[in-house]
Amino acid sequence: MKFIKDESGQLHTLEGLSAAVLMLATIFIVTQGTTYITPQTELSLDVQLMQLGHDALLVLDFEYPLDDILLKKYVLNWTGTEANISSTAPDSIDVNSTQFGINGKNDLDHCLDELLPNHVIYNVDFVYFNDTTQMLNTSHIIMNGAPVDNSVSVSQLVTLHRNDLNDAPPYSYWNGTIDESDVEVVEVRLILWYA
Repeated sequence: MKFIKDESGQLHTLEGLSAAVLMLATIFIVTQGTTYITPQTELSLDVQLMQLGHDALLVLDFEYPLDDILLKKYVLNWTGTEANISSTAPDSIDVNSTQFGINGKNDLDHCLDELLPNHVIYNVDFVYFNDTTQMLNTSHIIMNGAPVDNSVSVSQLVTLHRNDLNDAPPYSYWNGTIDESDVEVVEVRLILWYA
């Protein structure tokens, strides 16, 4: 009978339950604060690189109040000169942008250099239809090296109308190519890879 009236067992039971709850709460808090690192596959790195490229081109294709659309201005100011590996960025694109530009340098190259991380290397091509040769032309505008096997390519289309040439300098490549009724669509192709 003494065993039934003894209340000291209840205290030990409550102590055991509270200790179990405390241990479970500690385990839950510790596991929630742990960072799980998943291995990065080449596909996920490519997707991240493509997103960086899309974002950079979209920033340049956005209309700024003082600069209009920078990407369109860069395409309009192109003189037709191409880059090669030894001459990475010709001075043919020179738009003094209040947002990004630096005089005396290829400002498209400067903008992309500012918008992309340091460990990303890029080339820029203009792809357009040449009415004279009736072929699709690819002109290398910025060359920072030969792309590696795992490089990615993103692009943005720029439409040039005849009245856009009023803002272009007289040495613009497009002055002799766009007639009154014509429209020129130029694909600005950005090729990216990791250093």
